[in-house]
Amino acid sequence: MNSIKPLKAKAAEIFCDGQVYSAEKIFEQIASYYPNEKYCSVPVISAHLKSLKVVGILSEDESYLDEFGQLISMYRITDFGKSKVHNIS
Repeated sequence: MNSIKPLKAKAAEIFCDGQVYSAEKIFEQIASYYPNEKYCSVPVISAHLKSLKVVGILSEDESYLDEFGQLISMYRITDFGKSKVHNIS
């Protein structure tokens, strides 16, 4: 049986490449792993990224307003986050 990681764990794993990502960019990378799942959406991923920030796995690298006036937060994995993600992978 091919099991898929929980959405939050999969999102955190993407950051291990050291790049900076927004919720939308994470969604673009993981949506194909969760086809037809309503919970796999930009708002849900955004909430997951915020919770990963609160516990120190991610840090907010920058924020800006997009062309529609929406706040976009960009996140990066912390050293602590790398050690935690590698322990659950």
